[in-house]
Amino acid sequence: MTALRLEELTWPQVRAEIDAGRQTVVVPFGAVEQHGPHLPLGTDALFGDEIGWALAERLDAFLAPTVRAGCSSHHLAFAGTISLREETFRQVAADIVASLAQHGFKRIVLLPTHGGNFRPLGEAVAQMPPLDGVQVITFPDVSVLLGAILPVASSLGITPQEGGVHAGEWETSMVLALRPELVHMDRGEAGYVGDLMAGVQRFFQEGVHTISENGVFGDPRRASEAAGRQYIDHIVDVIAAMVDAQSQRSGAA
Repeated sequence: MTALRLEELTWPQVRAEIDAGRQTVVVPFGAVEQHGPHLPLGTDALFGDEIGWALAERLDAFLAPTVRAGCSSHHLAFAGTISLREETFRQVAADIVASLAQHGFKRIVLLPTHGGNFRPLGEAVAQMPPLDGVQVITFPDVSVLLGAILPVASSLGITPQEGGVHAGEWETSMVLALRPELVHMDRGEAGYVGDLMAGVQRFFQEGVHTISENGVFGDPRRASEAAGRQYIDHIVDVIAAMVDAQSQRSGAA
């Protein structure tokens, strides 16, 4: 088996696949928001498309279309950013799950590929009414992503300050690996490179513009396509293992 793109199929094809036992679907949740002067607004949605597909391949699952707008209020000072209110976002997630569960999907993986979506997705799942025979899996803490990134960065000699958490080395490397034509490395420049934890707190609570005029948290100038491939592969490894572990604990297929 291999992954299937839900939106490219007819409804009888989807019905036949579910009836034949393909009952897992991956739903990525990205964002449309500023990523500094060198990366596209759709960076996190692009990650949803590509990492979502790689995860669906590992799970022999359907890949649903990426939800392209997320919780991005901390980026609204920059032109082009689109943000949903958290209550809207949670309801969107709940409605998607209800739709998919109705048709016989038994394992629904909600995959956040934007830092601001992790907590609201976790809250959305916690607030959902029980669905008989349906397991809904998500990752409510952005530390899951950072935990997958930091060991790879360390092995490459990239400091936490360079990697940052937004439009720094690792995000830039990942876009170079996926869509290099969208990266403007000639415009790549360092943004906030101070204390990581203090910066993260202000980033989410006060907005990235309060710590970085260019919208960058990190330094993208050492980014490379090769590093991006390593980051992506390790993220998929970590997430696939977590999905399998949660499924085994619940007894889901």
